[in-house]
Amino acid sequence: MNDTSVPSPSEKHPEEHSGVSRRSLLTGAGALALGGGALAGLVGCEDTTTPVAAAGAGGGAGIMGDPTAGGPVDPAGIPLARVDYPVTLPLIGDPVKPGEPERGGVLRVYNYADYLNPAVLNAFGEENGVKVEVSTFETLDEAFSKLSTGGLEFDVIFTTTDQISRLVGRKLLQPLNYDLIPNLRKNVWDVLQSPYYDVGPRYTVPYVLFTTGIGWRNDLVSYDPAEPIWDALWDAERYRGKVQLLNDPREAIGAALMRAGITNLNTENPAQIEAAIRDLIKLNDDVRVKVAINGYETLPTGRIVLGEVWSGDVLSAAISYLPKDVPATALSYVYQEQGGPIANDMIGIAAAAQKPVMAHRFLNYLLDADVALENFVDFVGYQPPIRGIDPASLIKDEVIPPNLANALVTPEAFASANAFLGLTVTGQRLWDRGWQQFRAG
Repeated sequence: MNDTSVPSPSEKHPEEHSGVSRRSLLTGAGALALGGGALAGLVGCEDTTTPVAAAGAGGGAGIMGDPTAGGPVDPAGIPLARVDYPVTLPLIGDPVKPGEPERGGVLRVYNYADYLNPAVLNAFGEENGVKVEVSTFETLDEAFSKLSTGGLEFDVIFTTTDQISRLVGRKLLQPLNYDLIPNLRKNVWDVLQSPYYDVGPRYTVPYVLFTTGIGWRNDLVSYDPAEPIWDALWDAERYRGKVQLLNDPREAIGAALMRAGITNLNTENPAQIEAAIRDLIKLNDDVRVKVAINGYETLPTGRIVLGEVWSGDVLSAAISYLPKDVPATALSYVYQEQGGPIANDMIGIAAAAQKPVMAHRFLNYLLDADVALENFVDFVGYQPPIRGIDPASLIKDEVIPPNLANALVTPEAFASANAFLGLTVTGQRLWDRGWQQFRAG
């Protein structure tokens, strides 16, 4: 994958980064990519969506089970979940009843590319008499758009905290039968047994978690992590062309917001967003920042020397991508402990799943402690929230080098986490337009 940079004023508009996933680790791992480019977001269409919560879909929404309890809502009328404002998503339909898994044929999974260990998929398929086929999306907006337009049939869908209510609002997910997923209660951290974005839970199980911060090659860069964290990007003129900004509008704009001391990562204040975009444009003018998602590979090889990265990228770099002459101690990572992003990805089952019982078995399989560890250490590089796979044991067992201990997440840190979450229609437009302005140079 090749990096692309936001142009200086004298250059043409940039093309988007050619990578096929936010966290792709090993290209060409047998993923079946969907044809066509990313579709435009459906923000305009969302204005006409029948409000699911207001329509009385059943189960209610909001901390009291009442969609009229107050506070902002998403386009479907579902209250916006926040860490201090847990939301019970409306119950749409009934969970599948227990029964014999649908063996034979294909279990269809929709996910980022290379975000599941092929060995894990093959083992599940052989054990359960089914072929697991992964189709991929480049961005979450693309995934939502393609799912919303219909014609795509999947059993299992991977998503994030800022997308879950959109999927439920469009009736794209089915409620889960958690009796078929006993590993959730058995193995997953207590804090994610009934998460704030899906109280109950009703629709999801957690997959992996991560922070967002600054990664750098400490043998190539003079950087003091005691300094304000996000200033590192703007103060990196001497490393012009070798500095990364995440190719994700929420993460990139969020970096500029946090640099300005704003920890409301879901702000819909136009002045704050506009100021953040001006700062990002200045960042590119001064540093010619690379807008990319492959720091897991470019950082250990020195193609970038400092950048905004996800913690899993640094762990992946240490596990799989260091050149032979570069020790793991050459990698460093820091994140903003007060108000910085800590989040998780999650998995649900499509409302139109053809193999819903087998899909439940697949979710339960991924939450098996041994499977989760193999998926993490041997391929994905992102930490699962599984009991026993904790920072102390990972360091003790020399899975993760001690110098990257702060790239691991503890249950206590996650419990008080900040995160990028859903926005209103107006807020989503504000962020999208700001990102388009920045990308246009």
